[in-house]
Amino acid sequence: MKIYLQEKIGNADLFTGRKKEIAHFLNWIERIKPKRSKSTAILSRRKTGKSALLQRLYNLTFAKNDGIVPFYFEIWETDRWIADFSVDFFLTFIYQYMAFKTRKPIYISGTPQSFNHAIEIATAEGLDYLPPFISDVQVKRDAEDVDLLWYLARNAPRRIAGINDERVVQLIDEFQFINRFIFRDKSCKDRIDNLAGSYLHTAEYRNAPLIVSGSWVGWLMSDLMSMLPGRFKYYYMEDIPQDEAIEMIYRYSLIDNMPVTEKTAYLMANITEGSPFYISALFDSIYSDKDFTTEEGVLKTLEFETLYRGGDIRATWLEYINSAFPRINERYAKDIVLYLSKHRDRFVPLRELKDALGLDMPDHQLNKKMDALLLSDIIEEDHFQYRGVQDNIFDKVFRGRYGHDIDQFVTEGARNEYKAMFEELKKKYDSISGERNHYKGAFAEFMVIQHLRVAYKNQSLYHSMFQNLPSDFEFVQYKAVLPYHTLPLQEPQFQIDVFAKAEPDQVSLIGEVKHRITMKFTLKEAQSFQEKATELMRLEKIKHAILFVFSSAGFHQNTLGFLKENGIAWSDDARWLENK
Repeated sequence: MKIYLQEKIGNADLFTGRKKEIAHFLNWIERIKPKRSKSTAILSRRKTGKSALLQRLYNLTFAKNDGIVPFYFEIWETDRWIADFSVDFFLTFIYQYMAFKTRKPIYISGTPQSFNHAIEIATAEGLDYLPPFISDVQVKRDAEDVDLLWYLARNAPRRIAGINDERVVQLIDEFQFINRFIFRDKSCKDRIDNLAGSYLHTAEYRNAPLIVSGSWVGWLMSDLMSMLPGRFKYYYMEDIPQDEAIEMIYRYSLIDNMPVTEKTAYLMANITEGSPFYISALFDSIYSDKDFTTEEGVLKTLEFETLYRGGDIRATWLEYINSAFPRINERYAKDIVLYLSKHRDRFVPLRELKDALGLDMPDHQLNKKMDALLLSDIIEEDHFQYRGVQDNIFDKVFRGRYGHDIDQFVTEGARNEYKAMFEELKKKYDSISGERNHYKGAFAEFMVIQHLRVAYKNQSLYHSMFQNLPSDFEFVQYKAVLPYHTLPLQEPQFQIDVFAKAEPDQVSLIGEVKHRITMKFTLKEAQSFQEKATELMRLEKIKHAILFVFSSAGFHQNTLGFLKENGIAWSDDARWLENK
């Protein structure tokens, strides 16, 4: 897919999974047309991929070009005068709106330049209804009429959409910062701690509804419930399911050229509990002996990332914790979280906390402290009983930093706990032989992709691993070799196991991979694959392609006849499953 708004994830191919969330919100965006979508808040802890999701929704909506204008804006964690914030918000929308209307992504890139520049573009592009809006905001900015300035900026998306009966989807990231980093005065002394409340009526308009997200779930929930009651629906975003986590690991492995095995991919997906942040942190780790082809290599990298200085997981969580504690009044807070982390297998009543920790404070003060910890997302609550967050890696980071016997925990305790978890996961892996067919299939796709990335270096070897290739065919250095998925809600829906995309004047490869013990590749499967590959070529405008099938269990005779007749290559050569 084409990228219009640059995504923080970097390489767009690294975006993996979130199929449920993408499908849900694309349907939500589609329902904006009849004004049926209500403003929604995405709730989940830090680095679960909220920004990546919002930015991908922006690009999918922009690419679809179906009458809904996407607007993405991130509220920064830095002090800003309301006038400057309002201008930034307004001009960002105007430039993104003009980019969508003109189909010129160049207007998205970079910082919006100025009111005059925006007026020049709007005039040149025939968007004659925009300059009056832009001039009005400029007048209010020059007069420093900050109340009216913010009103005009905040309502610009729905007001401009109303001119031509258009629709806008507003994607506002880190919404909880709006009450904490925007000030009424230039010197940034007078914080506007209720600015979120200004959306009380704006969020109700269905021609430009909002999707907001925030890394501090508790603070965001508190703001929405107290200042915007009933204005937002809540969508809780969890970690990704196991199959998507494994796909993500294989994709990172391919792009980073960091080998994994079927077993270590399973272990990594489960030990990280499907957290996109943890998976990416392992691959990005600066640990010098990083090796994901062995269990010990995965374990040592995980230990480094969570327990030692230099680990990104450790640094990120400590930054989060150190930001939370000063807001709470730090006295007793670390001891409370440490106790709940050690006993996170159960909910603990307040009386036990007071007795175990010798907390010298009345119940009403302790209740306030517990509420503050809940707002900071580092403990959980159920009917006024509390436990540590259900995240084994956060638990290790916190205990490794604040435990009473830090050295012993880092060098022995945490390592033993990780080892015990690995042993349990290995037992589970060995016991699910039936379910592992899915993992074997995914791993076979991964291995075929790895081989095709280097096939151009050894033409004779890889020609020998195929049957029915054209005699003049040559492998090339492909632009990308990855699985292919149609966009959510796109019809028809299908996926292709391997798409090796070549330059337009070269021949691409489109492949189906089946790694089964006894079931041979059938004629019906071959016909279905050919239909999907034909549709892929149409969607991606591929002029020259060879289709191929790898089936470890072989092929039925009528299937081979169909493949020969239709010029489709095939292979059951086990070398595709060997390390290159």
